[in-house]
Amino acid sequence: MRLLGAEPAPVRRLVPWIVGLAVLAIIGGLAIWARQQDTARRAAEGRADAAESQLASAEASLTAISRAIAAATATAAAEANQPEIALRRALDLVFAAYKEPSNGRLQALSAAFSPDALSFERTEAEHLISGGLHLGGATPYQLQVTATTPHGPDQTDIKTHEIWTYDEFDGQNRKVRCVREESDQTYTMQRVTSGWMVQDVQLSGPTHRTDC
Repeated sequence: MRLLGAEPAPVRRLVPWIVGLAVLAIIGGLAIWARQQDTARRAAEGRADAAESQLASAEASLTAISRAIAAATATAAAEANQPEIALRRALDLVFAAYKEPSNGRLQALSAAFSPDALSFERTEAEHLISGGLHLGGATPYQLQVTATTPHGPDQTDIKTHEIWTYDEFDGQNRKVRCVREESDQTYTMQRVTSGWMVQDVQLSGPTHRTDC
């Protein structure tokens, strides 16, 4: 039995120290835990940044691939349309020659038509030249491509349905007659150095003519 006023037991004297050490241990543990959490957060942020960078790179690659595919598709489509475009340009030249017919204009068509194909287009032009006539040009021709059939890389057949309006005027611009011609043709387009040429023209059925 301890007498009143006696010194505290040694264990009781150590309690404050034990408490202090425990507090320090807790503080140290919290500090370590905080550092671990900060390290984990930084690592997570690093992984997120890397993932975002990879996503951006993947999106850029997909965009580049999409553009390449679109460009290849456009190139293929343009290549496939070249014979048709060349045919339309050739017929534009024919229409211009009918509006101002002359042997010089007909000779200029030789860049777009072979001699055999050009003979098909000369009939109307020679009729106009012999009569001193020309087309008024108020109504352009109508062209509908109904089929395109490639025969290898250098030859293509194009079937068309066409409507031509021959509004003929004399040298004093007096109207002589107007004829509307509707017909179907098959054009054989041949690749040449300058692009495509009309190699042959064949009627695909009867020609219908009416007054207009």
